[in-house]
Amino acid sequence: MEMALHPARSLQQFANSCLDFVFPPLCISCNNHLDDGQKRVCLTCWDSIQSVTRQHPLFIDTREKLLTGGSVSDLVSRYVFEKEGAFQHIAHGLKYQGFKSLGVELGRRIGEQMRDWGVAGEILIPIPLHRIKFRERGYNQAEMIARGISEVTGIQLRADIVGRRKHTQTQTQLNLEERTENMEEAFEIALGALVENRVCLIVDDVITTGATINSCASEILKAGATRVIAASAALAQKGAA
Repeated sequence: MEMALHPARSLQQFANSCLDFVFPPLCISCNNHLDDGQKRVCLTCWDSIQSVTRQHPLFIDTREKLLTGGSVSDLVSRYVFEKEGAFQHIAHGLKYQGFKSLGVELGRRIGEQMRDWGVAGEILIPIPLHRIKFRERGYNQAEMIARGISEVTGIQLRADIVGRRKHTQTQTQLNLEERTENMEEAFEIALGALVENRVCLIVDDVITTGATINSCASEILKAGATRVIAASAALAQKGAA
């Protein structure tokens, strides 16, 4: 026996159908029409993004930088960030256009990568935004990504463990030394007891030099975590992101 739709829901679905007819949904990357079931980004654009492998030179270089910092023990990432590529359009939509579902989808794809690579942990910690930036954006893109990872892996997500104590300037135009200095004492632990004797995964959208990840990981280790693994949607060459 079919259930009758709620009148308000039926009206909303009708309105959405009318909007889709007048303004057909387009891919935010290539502007082609989206097929039924596709949201924001078409399958062709998703497939066009270069994937990360353990043998990829950028992965090897980034992982080495993180491990040299002494606070991160491993790295998992899904894509290579390329200027003007589909991933850049996705990242822009996630961070500046309010397309939070893109973050969740990226997280699901990272979660699948984690399963393929045998990477596991006990708690997911998204890189936090400063309250000023959070107020401007309304949400934390790293938390959206962590939600997707949690859906696939079942690992607990806690966005309340680490806070941002200072409003740092954008890292984009800084070199490694400047990025590291910019991130000094940027983070603080609010609920340290939750990370004691646990393997933690720090989640961010893009890792370039690793300065942000290393700074956050250092505080988590001081709070008693046994290991910290970095997880990101993409890796970028310096100057690319």
